[in-house]
Amino acid sequence: MTENDDDNAPADNVVRVDFGAARRPKAKPAAQHVKAPPPSATDLSAERPEKLRMFARLIEKGMVMVTVDTRVAEVRVPTRFAGELQLNLNFSHRFGLEDFDYDDVGVRASLSFGGSPFFCELPWVAVYGLTSHVDGERLLWPDSFPKELVSLLPAQARHPREPELAPKPASVVDVSGGDDEPPVPPRPTLRRIK
Repeated sequence: MTENDDDNAPADNVVRVDFGAARRPKAKPAAQHVKAPPPSATDLSAERPEKLRMFARLIEKGMVMVTVDTRVAEVRVPTRFAGELQLNLNFSHRFGLEDFDYDDVGVRASLSFGGSPFFCELPWVAVYGLTSHVDGERLLWPDSFPKELVSLLPAQARHPREPELAPKPASVVDVSGGDDEPPVPPRPTLRRIK
């Protein structure tokens, strides 16, 4: 090399080796997973789980509060809520959660607890109540209630009286107020209470 050559330029017969490259983690390619859109209420046939159908109908209106027994083995919530007989969690498409999903198994999403996200999984078997924040419609499944809470149900939910003209199944409870709600078709495990 001569005095005029750049001191940092490698000579023709020198190969640069970056020994640190082997120790640095390689960049991972962006995930290619594309989540299928959740089912809409109109896409769900009567053969699909009833709680899924009701959730899909309510979530199309807006925010829904899901009431769950966290003692059911498949439930995944923050440990400070494990063992709760009644935990209420809110779900909405407007939250913009990328992992919000619901299907025949249950409802899942990363919800915020004290400003920290936690991926929650709520199987339908553990869900016993749904409440629409939009219009106050509340649906309860007495057959899914924790036995410790059954005594808190209104008497008509524990021992339903069948209406004279339009009998409904005894296991679905709607504790919404008001007579101006549109009628809901009979469900195998759900009952409206006025």
